[in-house]
Amino acid sequence: GVTDDGPYRNQDETIELALNLNLDPRKPGQALRGSLSLPHGTGKKVNVLVFTSDDEEETIAQAKAAGATHAGGASLIESIQNGDIPVPTFDRALATPDMMPSLSKIARILGPRGLMPNAKLGTIQPSHQIAEAVKAQAAGMVQYRTDKVGIIHAGIGKGSFSADELSDNIRAFMDEIQKVKPENFGKGKKKSGGPKGSKKGGSGSSKNEKYYLSAFLTATQEKGSFNIDLRTLDPSSSAFMSVPQS
Repeated sequence: GVTDDGPYRNQDETIELALNLNLDPRKPGQALRGSLSLPHGTGKKVNVLVFTSDDEEETIAQAKAAGATHAGGASLIESIQNGDIPVPTFDRALATPDMMPSLSKIARILGPRGLMPNAKLGTIQPSHQIAEAVKAQAAGMVQYRTDKVGIIHAGIGKGSFSADELSDNIRAFMDEIQKVKPENFGKGKKKSGGPKGSKKGGSGSSKNEKYYLSAFLTATQEKGSFNIDLRTLDPSSSAFMSVPQS
């Protein structure tokens, strides 16, 4: 873990992985988004909201027992609309499928904060699976998505984690990113030379196209970042998760 106890390290800081992928999110199939449970969690306390019908008393009780701070239906939505429940204090929102039409009333409140339930993120679940979904989120499920230039930022642990715990989390995360690798990918490039109509210089993946362009590790209170040898992060490489030779 991070053992430097200097004057600027007064908290258990987040360790973040920034992964620059050869993706153009503007193109079909190249905007990655998903979630996964890390072996050792993220180390962050997660506050969870659950939207389910007010009539589902058992589901509400189970959600709260599993760790949800608030759970309910129309009454919960009304409380959020009125500002009685401050949405910025929450990290995740789950919902049963029947509640999705009703959430349109607060979509402008949830959406900008990344709290709108989404099937791709596993945050829309049937009533009988809500409790397990809450537990998974609270235990340290990390969400990821490519930004507009194809970079993914993900918190993969805390400074107090051991090197082995961080390695296990990074391994799981990279296995996931490799698993969702698009069949065709490549950042847009300017066309150059060649006859009219030629595709020379265009985008699109080939067998020699690189999926991983660069990767860095940083900490909340770290000045700068650490460049990572891509061979040790690529699950298809024989050097995956090995210590690079100097």
